[in-house]
Amino acid sequence: MMMLVIYGAGGFGREVMDAARRVNERHARWEGIAFLDDRITEPTIYGADVLSLSHAVERFGNTRLEAVIATGEPHVRKALREKLEAANVRMATVIDDTTVVSPSSEISAGVVMLCGCYVSSGAKLGANVAVVAGSMIGHDTVIGDDAVISGQVNIGGCSRIGSQSYVGMGVQIKDQTKIGSSCIIGMGSVVFKDIPDDVVALGNPCRPMHPNTEKRVFK
Repeated sequence: MMMLVIYGAGGFGREVMDAARRVNERHARWEGIAFLDDRITEPTIYGADVLSLSHAVERFGNTRLEAVIATGEPHVRKALREKLEAANVRMATVIDDTTVVSPSSEISAGVVMLCGCYVSSGAKLGANVAVVAGSMIGHDTVIGDDAVISGQVNIGGCSRIGSQSYVGMGVQIKDQTKIGSSCIIGMGSVVFKDIPDDVVALGNPCRPMHPNTEKRVFK
């Protein structure tokens, strides 16, 4: 059996750990679950071992490891995914059993979905996408690689979310709307019109406020 490692041992990492443990209790997918974190020196957190990437590869071998990434920063997600790929560690998926995923949707490697989400027919989630609790993804919607969809987001059908974009808590997105890559959509926004690449946008109606030069959500 494979060993699951969760890259990031902060708050989001503990949420993903909870979901992974629930999945493992029902389906026995992994022989064990640990955290990966290259900065934390504590040997255990939240009842799980904390390993650096190099230590995990040395201890288990990269053929026995699979990983998901637990950070809400899209550009950090991308960097960590590339680090895992360079180490030849495959990406897993962790989808909470309370989430409903249409059999006609496409879920790529590395996707994390927490409790109570809904993915409708024909939706496509790119590599390393994170979807937080209670969000709804409409039919035929496409979400690009490394994007983060926060809690209680409602994305209308046939919409497009670009790679490395962040959609804040409670955002409502009208059907057939396009949000560009490397965008930050502020929490509670209502998106009626397309949003271009590389901007921070918010409001009702949502509109670009300034360029997303820092590429950071949490400052």
